[in-house]
Amino acid sequence: MKALKLVLSTMIAGIFSVMAGAVFGTGVGVVAFLGSLFAGDITKAMSFNMAVTPEIWTKDIEGNLFKDNEFLLKSIDESQYVVGGTVVHIPQAGSPSGAKRNRTTLPASISQRVDTDVTYPLDEITTDPRLITNAETVELSYDKRASVLMEDQRYINELVADAMLSNWKPKFFIKASGEAKAENLIYGTGTRTGVKYADFVKAKTIFNKWNMPKQGRYVILNSEMYRSLCDDVKSLASEHITAVYDPVTGQLRKLEGFEIFERSTVLLASAVSGFTAVKNTQYLEDGETSSLYGLEDYLDIESGEKDAADTACGVGLFWCDIAVSRAVGETKMFDDTGNPAYYGDIYSFLVRCGGRARREDGKGVLGILQDIGA
Repeated sequence: MKALKLVLSTMIAGIFSVMAGAVFGTGVGVVAFLGSLFAGDITKAMSFNMAVTPEIWTKDIEGNLFKDNEFLLKSIDESQYVVGGTVVHIPQAGSPSGAKRNRTTLPASISQRVDTDVTYPLDEITTDPRLITNAETVELSYDKRASVLMEDQRYINELVADAMLSNWKPKFFIKASGEAKAENLIYGTGTRTGVKYADFVKAKTIFNKWNMPKQGRYVILNSEMYRSLCDDVKSLASEHITAVYDPVTGQLRKLEGFEIFERSTVLLASAVSGFTAVKNTQYLEDGETSSLYGLEDYLDIESGEKDAADTACGVGLFWCDIAVSRAVGETKMFDDTGNPAYYGDIYSFLVRCGGRARREDGKGVLGILQDIGA
């Protein structure tokens, strides 16, 4: 195969050089022949050098970190408060001084404002080192380096989104009130309830009581929850359905002020029994021993390394953009080219990022929890 490619390259170079020589002279023809013969190798070398430049790949990862997870941008960016690339440090002003109308008692009491700090560490996300052998760079007809590194970049993006959703985990929840069906099941056994339009009405009422702004409200649902919501909206058979649902793309735009996102996974609870009603409200509170799976357990379930509980239920997320935050720290690419022990090049990436629910009282973030069918 290589011999055939060499023959073809030589023939093409010869034809080009003859044409160039006829027009510009023999000397130019010889130069054209040599240039044509080695142009492919020069181009390949240039491509190689660009593909392994750490600065280029690092900037590319930073620029595309949220590209396929647009919902992450619907939050407050606290990256400017990152200290040393690893920790977010935000000074918080203390409570203002008191004030009274028609003061009658003197002297007035003296107070001193006590400022506090909000700090939280960034998650460190690293890829497993990738080996690309010398043989693969020489023999393959495509740039395996670029393919491998782009694949790692996509994996980083997904893991960043999973980690951020875990960091935004809600304190309060409502139950999905749709019909319980087996097709709504994600993990476990039996049936699970679906999401209905009425659940959005309830979420809007709760956000209004929390005095959340009307603008900047969002919801993200896993694919099963999203499908059940689409089915319910279509069943309403309203002549105005196209205002919220596009039958061509199958996308829901907005309901009750919430812009809608769909993702294959969001959050997962091991059971619904640990959620208890909050007095004088329409929502539930997670128990002291949280029923939500932590990120590592959830990733193990997703990868098949761990089984979810039979009572596991999917969880979606309503939020207001001012109630959650994101922060990105340092991004690094590590490379060890020409490693003599592995006869090839080794690459890996590191990204530091994090986020939080910004209010101590938990308001502004609301989970929607599947329920187990009877």
